[in-house]
Amino acid sequence: MKIQRAQTTLLTTESKNFLALLQLGILSLQVLIFVFILLIAGRQNQLARRRPTMAQLVNGDTVYISEKDRYWRYPQVIRKVVSDWTMLTFNWEGKIAGSDKTDEGVKVDDRQRVPTNTWFASVLLEDDFAQAALKDIAQLVPADVFTGRIRSVAIVNHVSEPRQIAQGRWQVDMVSTRILIDRTGKSERLPFNRTFTLEAVEIPHSPLGSDASLVEQRIYEIRSAGLQIINIVPFEPKGS
Repeated sequence: MKIQRAQTTLLTTESKNFLALLQLGILSLQVLIFVFILLIAGRQNQLARRRPTMAQLVNGDTVYISEKDRYWRYPQVIRKVVSDWTMLTFNWEGKIAGSDKTDEGVKVDDRQRVPTNTWFASVLLEDDFAQAALKDIAQLVPADVFTGRIRSVAIVNHVSEPRQIAQGRWQVDMVSTRILIDRTGKSERLPFNRTFTLEAVEIPHSPLGSDASLVEQRIYEIRSAGLQIINIVPFEPKGS
């Protein structure tokens, strides 16, 4: 009579499946770690290639320039764009800047016009916003501005540090005053306090260079900061 020995299985089917899944999980984790290391190495190489360079300004000063992200802008540049727009928009002399020619203005529709400097300032605005803003500003321009009987000066009292609200987008608060002066010396002061929203855009370059028209050169110069204003809303300073 033969006695059959009971055969025992060291690993059940469930155990084998568990080990297979465990090995697969470990392999997947190793792959993820490897990819993560490659990403870090690539980022370090990018940072290593960002070496500062020197540039000489027209006044002879030498400055260091470092490569930045395409959406990065210096806070001083953002604040300057806000100040430049305000002064260009509301400084009215009745003359074309740099000449003795009477400023007849630029038409924004069949009945309204704005001073030439105001129109140039509008190239700092996003296109659709600029069209609406010019019509609103035209309503603030007295007709006597174009005859030289009334002048306007904008004084920027304070521009806040930019607050980044998204990648390549900032908000800035400004406190300023518009002063209207007539020929008799009588003046009127009008507060102009606003919050500006700006975004980074490509820096334009004229394909014609120095051969471009004066108007084209000035437009590219105004847009050289690589920023545009996309919204302007009233701002109420604290304690006012």
